[in-house]
Amino acid sequence: MRKLTFLFLLGLISNTVAAASGTPLLKGKINATEPAEVNVVYDYNGDMCLSTFKTDADGSFVFSGELPCEAVEAMVYIDGQPFGAYLQNGATTVMDITDNASFTGDNAAESTFVNAYVRGFYPMNYKPSPDQPFVFADYKAKLDGCRDNIKGLITNVKADKRGLYNRLTDSYYNQTLLTLLNIDSYYSKTDHKAEVEEIISTVDPNSDEARLTGIITAWYNNSDIHKNSKAKNVNDYLVGQYAAIDSVLTNEANKKSLWYTLGSMLMMYRLPEEEINSFFAAVEPQLSKAPNVKERLIELYESMKPKVNDGDAVPTDPVLISPDGSRCKLSELLGKSVVYIDIWATWCGPCCREIPYMEKVVAQFKGNDAISFISISRDDNRQAWLKKLDRDKPEWPQYIFEKSSGDEFMDAMGISGIPRFLLIGKDGRFISTDAERPSDENIVGILKAAIAQ
Repeated sequence: MRKLTFLFLLGLISNTVAAASGTPLLKGKINATEPAEVNVVYDYNGDMCLSTFKTDADGSFVFSGELPCEAVEAMVYIDGQPFGAYLQNGATTVMDITDNASFTGDNAAESTFVNAYVRGFYPMNYKPSPDQPFVFADYKAKLDGCRDNIKGLITNVKADKRGLYNRLTDSYYNQTLLTLLNIDSYYSKTDHKAEVEEIISTVDPNSDEARLTGIITAWYNNSDIHKNSKAKNVNDYLVGQYAAIDSVLTNEANKKSLWYTLGSMLMMYRLPEEEINSFFAAVEPQLSKAPNVKERLIELYESMKPKVNDGDAVPTDPVLISPDGSRCKLSELLGKSVVYIDIWATWCGPCCREIPYMEKVVAQFKGNDAISFISISRDDNRQAWLKKLDRDKPEWPQYIFEKSSGDEFMDAMGISGIPRFLLIGKDGRFISTDAERPSDENIVGILKAAIAQ
């Protein structure tokens, strides 16, 4: 199963809801031979709530807790793979997971809808890759089929849920369609401005479905709220945007969503703490109404501080698996030369775009024993990885992370996104924990300087 590599699950979470005794909200079993991590995530008035626990060794699990409201549509991540379930206080949802999830027990029809909705509109389903090139008509047909399948399930749910579920489906469909139009504009250079504006015109920014599907961000990006800003720096700009959003929107939960989205942009600039504190002071009129947003932003800021710095030793020793199935530890590949490491995955477009540049860099240093190159995949689908290698036939060593030790390494490094390049000296310490990419025009000089150290 694919582990989340974007900041969604890390940055979007605010409240942690601890499991408690009582009627289980959720129980079931997955097809597993070792404990797997489960994350249950749901929106409550604009705050994202998270519970994390592990399955038993045989894949069974029980989750008990008290929801802050009667019921929620929850996302259930099993080792990062998304599923959905309808959870209700005093009722037990029973799910059985193989490749997909099936439901029995309470609210089975609602859970079947939520699961199809979560999985059908999962963004990774619509992300092009070298093995699945982007053809707009094909992706649009896939999206249309997904919507039709999900709509067909709504007739089975309780009557009081059908209106919301129809609105959610339409909104998420439009959100995904906007993504496809933007991708097509990038690849084919087609101007989709009219289609985008038509979709945006249907968005009610004060509706719950706008927040729950994320289309409120697209509405904001195409609104006049931020276009009239004359701020001279990002800090002042965001302060103005917070006030503007507060005055334009009436749905307090939707305000929280946009405030978090914009605030997270500022956290990613890694500004000095005094500037971050200045920002929080300036938006206190807004954040006083949304204390969890401030808490989440502070957590995000802290999480983005480097866990490992240049000059440090490698924090863990992950197991690496070669294409022929043999295993070694990362430490076995260090200590003989400078090592340039590419962490990538077949499903990561930016990663794959670096491969031709990597080939040129490797060729540039061919025969030079002072430096070695290795690529380590984050793929959970070993066959997709092998297929990619068979097609590209790279001339430098290729490995895939053994899951548990690979996850431990990524967590210890604080790596939440790929591609990521590491440069390690002959002494086993980092020359750079975030090295320049092979496509960087200065990469050859940087590697030569590393060799000369």
